[in-house]
Amino acid sequence: MTDGLDRVIMGPEETDMRDVLCNIAKIIINEQQDGQVVWLKEKEGERAFAIVVGFFEASSLRDRVREFVPPRPMTHHLIMNCIRDLGGKLERIVISDLKENTYFAKLVVRQGQKTVEIDARPSDALVVAVQEKVPVFVAEDVLTEASKWSVTPKVQLTEEELRDLESEDFEEGEEEEGEEGEGEKPPSGES
Repeated sequence: MTDGLDRVIMGPEETDMRDVLCNIAKIIINEQQDGQVVWLKEKEGERAFAIVVGFFEASSLRDRVREFVPPRPMTHHLIMNCIRDLGGKLERIVISDLKENTYFAKLVVRQGQKTVEIDARPSDALVVAVQEKVPVFVAEDVLTEASKWSVTPKVQLTEEELRDLESEDFEEGEEEEGEEGEGEKPPSGES
């Protein structure tokens, strides 16, 4: 069933069978570069891929993983306040598409009996997912395409292990040669 906007409307417990549950495997922050890297890995498999995000989004993601609460609400808090105040509940996020070297994502929100998909940058969607402790899914075709040229990250952590990390555990500085595969820059989550 669609809502006339070519969005699939699913029940509260359903997911698109082509979506694969993934975890954040690694966050690489390098203050010397514009693009930061977030690695996603399928939960029950070996495929992984990187998304390039901005410094602010990578830092926000790191802060959410560490469960740091800023003194003033950030944009990601505003997003969730709006969703809740409008009677919605964030169910999951989906990295839904990869076009022209750019990833696209959706926030999947339950509002009463209907499901609404809200377009979002993957970087923002990941921050909100970690903040709200909702699952991260990647469309099967996106995972298949993105993982073809990505190298599996060396570190694979559970969400609990990610929360227990100290500052020095987050990679900062230059990336190791060959980490992103064949010298190509991974697709961006920014647009």
